Amino acid sequence: MRKIFTRVAISYKRARSWLAPSQPSVAVGAKWIILGALLLTAAACSQTDSTSPHEAVLIRSDQQTVTRAQFERAFEAARIAYSDERVVDPRAITHARTRLLHQMAEELIVNRRAEELGIVLEEAELEAAIQKIKQDYPEDAFDEMLLESAIPYSLWKERLRERLLMEKVVDRELVQSLEITAGDIEAYYKAHEKELAARTEASPETDLERHIVEQLRRQKVEAAYPQWMEGLRQRYKVEINWELWEQLQPSYARDKDSAAG
Repeated sequence: MRKIFTRVAISYKRARSWLAPSQPSVAVGAKWIILGALLLTAAACSQTDSTSPHEAVLIRSDQQTVTRAQFERAFEAARIAYSDERVVDPRAITHARTRLLHQMAEELIVNRRAEELGIVLEEAELEAAIQKIKQDYPEDAFDEMLLESAIPYSLWKERLRERLLMEKVVDRELVQSLEITAGDIEAYYKAHEKELAARTEASPETDLERHIVEQLRRQKVEAAYPQWMEGLRQRYKVEINWELWEQLQPSYARDKDSAAG
């Protein structure tokens, strides 16, 4: 089960990744390390507040909102990606929830950028991606794993849609403008010579130059992402309801904060 979600997750990477543990993967093959898989967030689309506590708005942009209920559904789906039968450290859960919060906020920002650039994800693109993922599993195994984990297919599909749209925006804004020189490739090779030799020995068919280019592309995009996102934050305002967020914190986090105070 975990394998599925780590593969299709969407990450929030601040320092080293996209949306918190990593930046989203790009169509050119650079796979972002998502937050280990925290990425199955629910689609954010409401425009109005509700009197229901579960419909209280947690994140708001000028066109979209994410409610408390949407966040919690997203997190319940996401935690499947990094937990199994083992007991999960409560501190890891708290950290994961915070990363997901920022990830969802950035998704709203990227959605606005996509709209401004006229970037859309066609249904055919989404269906092709779904079929590609399913090809890695025996017949019906994919649907059975979703069922066993109580993850609605519609939720999983929406998260994949968000990820693919984000990849298209990143590809347009960052990847297409990248320049990778022969000097970059040579420097990378010298810095990772032993690692690359081991890879070639294990898999003689490896296209070493392509591998190096993909790694360099990932590094360059990850390096450029924070500044790019900061510029988008200034352009498209997104607000987080921190008072509500505090109420949603697990008891462990609230007790820790109280002790610190």
